[in-house]
Amino acid sequence: MTIHVTINGKPCSFDVQPGERVKELLQRNGFLSVRNGCDGHGSCGNCAILVDGRMANSCLLLAPQIDGKCLITAEGLSQGRKLHPIQSAFIDAGIVQCGYCTTAMELAVRTLLEKNLDPGREEIKDALSGIFCRCTGYEQVFKAVKLAAARLKSEKEEEIAPSFAEDLRVIGKPKGKVDGSMLSRGEAAFVEDMVKPGSLHVKMLWSPHAHAIIEEIDTSEAEKIPGVVYILTQKNSPDLFYSSAGQGYPEPSPYDRRLMDKKVRYVGDRVAAVAAESIEIAQQAIEKIRVRYNVLPPVLSLEEAARENAPVIHDRDASIDPLHLGAEPLKNIAAQNSGGIGDLAKGFAEADVTIERT
Repeated sequence: MTIHVTINGKPCSFDVQPGERVKELLQRNGFLSVRNGCDGHGSCGNCAILVDGRMANSCLLLAPQIDGKCLITAEGLSQGRKLHPIQSAFIDAGIVQCGYCTTAMELAVRTLLEKNLDPGREEIKDALSGIFCRCTGYEQVFKAVKLAAARLKSEKEEEIAPSFAEDLRVIGKPKGKVDGSMLSRGEAAFVEDMVKPGSLHVKMLWSPHAHAIIEEIDTSEAEKIPGVVYILTQKNSPDLFYSSAGQGYPEPSPYDRRLMDKKVRYVGDRVAAVAAESIEIAQQAIEKIRVRYNVLPPVLSLEEAARENAPVIHDRDASIDPLHLGAEPLKNIAAQNSGGIGDLAKGFAEADVTIERT
């Protein structure tokens, strides 16, 4: 079917399938600001758009539902290369970190400031309550909204943050991220934005057990399905261990992960991955994979992990870690350190109140 919609002030027509989601429709037509943060569950708000002036999660809308509607995405905020006051305020206040939820937050603030240019903290909280931000820290949002309101009203702005070290140009100065403008506009910035047409789709088979050994895994039936290109399991996974944490090298966290391992350590751990020509084919193949598990006793708390003769979760050679921070895998210790400053006993003795609880 064909739908007619106005996006950022421009009339558009699209041929859509009845079950197609608005998020996918927008993404395949170049509107990259609608982000996937919850796989279509509608719980993160990162794909939010304005539909006839109201915030809506585009992953929960079917394309036919927007027929005849007026949509605004974050791409419609800026004019040419000139940032909208809300976008520039977000950058200057330091909110644009990873940038994944930035565009949705900008739209939420726009709807708020269109109603009230002097909102209180509770109003700001309510306006942004449907958007989950993982890395910004929410206190800066209040400063950004205040800054954006001042710019929209052409009023004098308060100092964003104090400056230090007068002899330095960057250190100790409030500076916007070098990629802040790109992220605030919703431009191509993430791996998903670079995926080319015809790319393969990957689906994962997850562990149903909290702790188990994969005794046998049979992918023969899955491999017969036309369109299945590759299936990765512990049988053909590289025998390399890496750390799942950190952003640089040497990373102090333990090198305790293999791409696909013979042991699964939590419900949802990786068992197999299918690469196929479509997501439907990949899902069909996942359902054909047969796995036989030897279920082991789980460890569900720090106390259980530390007890004598507890099940060993990461039975590995700690010598492969680039930095040795006291890891004892056979005792479920990833790393350990000790130290202190001052006299703890004296501090408790002189305290007006002490509270001890678990």
